[in-house]
Amino acid sequence: MKRKLLTQSLTIAVLVGLMIAPSARSQSSSSCPQFFYPPLPTNFRPKLVQELKEHTGFVYGMTFSCDGQTLISTSSTKDKAVRLWNWRSGQQQLSFAAENPDDWFTAAFLSPDRKTLVTADSIGRIQLRDPQTGGVRSLFPARTRGAGIVTLTRDGQTLIDATGTGGDFNITLWNFKTQQQEQLILGNWANLWMITSDSYTLASASMNGTAGVWDLRTRKVVATLPIGATVEAIAIALTPDAEWLIVAYGDGSVKRWNARTGRLDRTLFRGISPQSIATSPDGRTLAIGYYNHIRLWNLSTNRLLHNLPANSPSRQQLRFSPDGRFFLNTDEEGDIIRVWQLTP
Repeated sequence: MKRKLLTQSLTIAVLVGLMIAPSARSQSSSSCPQFFYPPLPTNFRPKLVQELKEHTGFVYGMTFSCDGQTLISTSSTKDKAVRLWNWRSGQQQLSFAAENPDDWFTAAFLSPDRKTLVTADSIGRIQLRDPQTGGVRSLFPARTRGAGIVTLTRDGQTLIDATGTGGDFNITLWNFKTQQQEQLILGNWANLWMITSDSYTLASASMNGTAGVWDLRTRKVVATLPIGATVEAIAIALTPDAEWLIVAYGDGSVKRWNARTGRLDRTLFRGISPQSIATSPDGRTLAIGYYNHIRLWNLSTNRLLHNLPANSPSRQQLRFSPDGRFFLNTDEEGDIIRVWQLTP
């Protein structure tokens, strides 16, 4: 009887091991962990747990390392610096400014393996830096067209340069390892840009009414919104599953478009004109930034979850942590980064 139980236990252990092994292998092959996202509780009041105050100018961008441990922020005025943070403790890990006092950084992010810090500056250069010192190791053989998105795909293989305003917007894909151009994709007119956290789906829109969604794996257009769909658009956001494109308008309306068909799904609500929007990693929550508060909106029930106080005369940067448990926004004169805990 004992031998039979032992045999059964070993069989179960082997089966469990076979079930777990592929998952473990897939996690070990990538330095970007997969997070579990519990629903945001309605009975928990978000708590302000940290304020990052080292910037002396307007925070232009915020990105997380894919493991969520490090926050990288850039400033476009006064200090014009890149800063790396242990954002949970509030400790600044690294800071450096542009070499030219008239220059600043339009993008800064860590590669998925954390071995390279990539920066793009306002005159179009892309620098590959030491993440410990910030020193430039080399210049990437490409120049951006200024505003837009510069980032890496989740696997760290492809550098995406989706930059340029108005009719100059294009998407260029580069092999990050060989530094060879892979493809140039012609874009539409664009003043607004958004990319999913895995960097495989990209949307651009213009305030004159055009918008498109691209699958960067197939390198093809997924959907094009009807002409006029984004007239007076202020901000756009993609849900992580790339199913919905959410657009905030100057008339105070927030609309949801199907990012696969280009069709209008519904108007989520109307109110005062927002400044910026962002979706949570699980796609359930929309953050909407106003001058004196931030709404956390449940996209499933289309109801308000929480109001967070804010005091921002300029457009806020809004970000959820990769695990969805924290929310960050810029406040005051745009130089303070506030960290809110959303779950117990």
